[in-house]
Amino acid sequence: MENNEGNEKNVDRIQDEIKSLKKTLSEIQSECHHTKYTVKYIQELKTPKKICDKCDLDIGYASDQELKDSGFMG
Repeated sequence: MENNEGNEKNVDRIQDEIKSLKKTLSEIQSECHHTKYTVKYIQELKTPKKICDKCDLDIGYASDQELKDSGFMG
């Protein structure tokens, strides 16, 4: 039982830390101007998206020209 209580405390601490880190990331991303991005293929979505190079935020779908320039279209 003692070990389970220790694990629960660790899980709670880890979840609190994840929540805090996600909040910090969100703040950084909201302050970023997203001036430079790369078109990357997002496996989970099975589509290329524009990803900010500085803050790693998904900033939208690429245009046909951006897809061509990035080598996704011939």
